[in-house]
Amino acid sequence: MPVSAGDLPAKACLVRVAHAGRDQMALWSGGRLNKLGAGLDDLLRLTRADMRAALEETAESLDMDACELLAPAESQEVWAAGVTYSRSREARMEESASQDVYAKVYEAERPELFFKSAGWRVVGHRGEAGVRPDSTWSVPEPELAVLSNSRGEVVAYACGNDMSSRSIEGENPLYLPQAKVYDRSCSIGPAAVLAWEAEPSNARIRMRISRGDSTVFDGSGTISDMVREPAELISVLHAAYPLPVGAWLLTGTSLVPPPPYTAEAQDMISIEIEGVGRLANRVVTVPHSGARAQPRMKRDSS
Repeated sequence: MPVSAGDLPAKACLVRVAHAGRDQMALWSGGRLNKLGAGLDDLLRLTRADMRAALEETAESLDMDACELLAPAESQEVWAAGVTYSRSREARMEESASQDVYAKVYEAERPELFFKSAGWRVVGHRGEAGVRPDSTWSVPEPELAVLSNSRGEVVAYACGNDMSSRSIEGENPLYLPQAKVYDRSCSIGPAAVLAWEAEPSNARIRMRISRGDSTVFDGSGTISDMVREPAELISVLHAAYPLPVGAWLLTGTSLVPPPPYTAEAQDMISIEIEGVGRLANRVVTVPHSGARAQPRMKRDSS
């Protein structure tokens, strides 16, 4: 689908597109999509000041009708922070038999950070977000996504969707990687709004979920309700873990659809953050091989 001005934020942003058979980074500014000579990996190796200067050296503009919008990620890892809003603490306590671990991390000095996705796996705007077929309770989690460079400086923002299996994590907190990391479990977009163009710390975030002609969830919150500062979460992520091409960080959610809602194939998820844009994804059920790893003691006794 060609890139439309209606898909992109009003503010200047980095846009990744497919153009002329290759991936291309561009700068959206003043109603024009300007070709960049560097890729996102190269830009994020620079300091924030040098990156800002490099973005002034744009080449010719691109024909938007000849471009397809992609997720704003190349080799970046995507990480996520958990229990950063009171609502996420409550939701994860509701689903879990080990409630105290979530209550403790909400107030602890050390935040919860976990790996979410490799950059090449990230789903973009209008892409398909996935649910696991072995999950009985799956939800989208709308989040502010923060992009940092190799120095740990915040350079951009986007909308993020942290698709999650609440039933798998609720069974045992140690199952969090399987609840959070699977095919099409992470979407980011529509573009990366430059940090010197936007300040979303007090922005409203809204998620709307449609099923057929019905709205099954419509809720909103405020980024300012986050219990931790996004820049400090970025600092912790970089503290003992070099990220030579930067990283995306999903900063947690304040909006959790209540039961009995569980995401189903063909649901339409729309996440919007003031000044950052709107991310829309259709839900699909991802393939699962049915593989199991039964403990030997149970296998031998059967």
